[in-house]
Amino acid sequence: MVTEVPGQHAEHRGATLSGDLQSWEKSFRIAIDTIPGLAWFGSADGPVEFLNRQWCEYTGIPMDDALGWGWTATIHPDDLPGLEKEWRGAMEHGAPGELEARVRGFDGEYRWFLFRYAPLLDDAGQVLKWYGSNIDIEARKHAERALLASEQLARGQVNALKSALDTLAMESDPNQLVAHILRTLTAQFGAHSASVWRRGLADGTVGIEFVFEDDLLVPKTDPRFAGLDLVLPMEDIWPWPEVFRSGEPSVIEDIRTVPPFPLRDRLLPLGIITVLLVPMMIAGRLEGAIGLRFKQQRIFQTEQVELAQALTNQAMLMIRLAELSAQSREAAVVGERNRIARDIHDTLAQGFTGVIVQLEAAEDASRRGLGREAEQHVITARNLARESLSEARRSVQALRPQPLEEGGITNALRVLFEKLTAGVALQAEFRLLGIPHALPPEWEANLFRIAQEVLTNALRHAQASHIVATIAFGSDDVRLEFIDDGRGFDPAARSEGYGLLGMRERVDAMNGQMEVRSSKGGGTEVSIRLPAASPDASGQR
Repeated sequence: MVTEVPGQHAEHRGATLSGDLQSWEKSFRIAIDTIPGLAWFGSADGPVEFLNRQWCEYTGIPMDDALGWGWTATIHPDDLPGLEKEWRGAMEHGAPGELEARVRGFDGEYRWFLFRYAPLLDDAGQVLKWYGSNIDIEARKHAERALLASEQLARGQVNALKSALDTLAMESDPNQLVAHILRTLTAQFGAHSASVWRRGLADGTVGIEFVFEDDLLVPKTDPRFAGLDLVLPMEDIWPWPEVFRSGEPSVIEDIRTVPPFPLRDRLLPLGIITVLLVPMMIAGRLEGAIGLRFKQQRIFQTEQVELAQALTNQAMLMIRLAELSAQSREAAVVGERNRIARDIHDTLAQGFTGVIVQLEAAEDASRRGLGREAEQHVITARNLARESLSEARRSVQALRPQPLEEGGITNALRVLFEKLTAGVALQAEFRLLGIPHALPPEWEANLFRIAQEVLTNALRHAQASHIVATIAFGSDDVRLEFIDDGRGFDPAARSEGYGLLGMRERVDAMNGQMEVRSSKGGGTEVSIRLPAASPDASGQR
């Protein structure tokens, strides 16, 4: 008969449990070493007790050196204080969480990782251990940085263009308008100076017209150009005329490497190295180019070249206005200047208001961590900007807005409302009453521009949440009405701005009537009535 001693049984059971625990822990370590990721666990008070093989291979640090708090040596110095603070807070509250920090790899390079951690609790809710993983998010961070850079660049583009448009609306001296555009160009790109080149109509030669140096517009008659040949060599061996051959922007990365001629030699003592040449176009015809000069070698992003092209187009318009102003002060010249100014206001100014709204929505989405939504807003803003630039070019050629070329006024207004209010808080409603009939082309263009102005005001200034547009075709008239629920204004308490004045000029040109009703806090209503016109009526400007 065998008698079991209680003490021996307890000792045997303890040894079995200890063996089971050791076996389980060994299996767990094998499993955590096998998973495709960086993983670890630590004691209840924080020191790390184990890091898996992938962690050690990524950092190049043996586990023994990383245990306890040794792993913190791999954290970027700028991120370590915040990480330690978050980790202490997690241990104090015993709650799961996550944080981001850069971790140094075996190659010495830092990459962004997402740290996720969670406690193992006993039945009493006390922390027994901490378990965590590190997930590589470098690609996501790179995308976020690229998106932020794109937003900042887009906002810089909008600010530069808006500044130019504001000056256009206020400045009466065309030469000062040219100076302002060149000042905006050089400031936006960090250029040392700029030059303006014109193509001779008779002989096709290309010569310098003036430069923008020391914040001054300097004509070619200035003494600093005395004795210099102001014409570019157009032989194939020089890279300078490439922009005139292709009509596309071109970059001379280092002027020190090109064959010498007088104007190039004048730039060398100024320290100029890189020159960006951007074509100036009028009605599809190459008229000249603007050269942006830099004292260091530069590489330009596509968006930067597009901005330079947009501002160069404006500069060409201003130069043309200056020429018209110098040639004649007749009413026809003033009328053409007003048409160009009004068309630019109605295209770029209104279009870039839509861009600003989309960029603000992108910033809001980014702050809320909605990366995909933010990216979509940036894409929409970019598309609106390109469409606005296209419309500005069309206005230079006195062409109708593109939406009117693709359909009548009804469809064009519907498309306008959809594009400008896409993804923003303003709710737009478009209504059609009656049977649409053809209107004179210039009438349709005027109504389209008026709708742009009203919708832009509702988006940017009125702080409206809802706007209703109605176009009604009657037997003896056509009516266009807009009603918004914005903050309104007192029409009697302020003079009409450029936009409202431009609307009245357009309505007057169609022998129509316009009425604006508004009050502070009571929204705004704009009503336009036009007399009936036969489909083949020519319209008036």
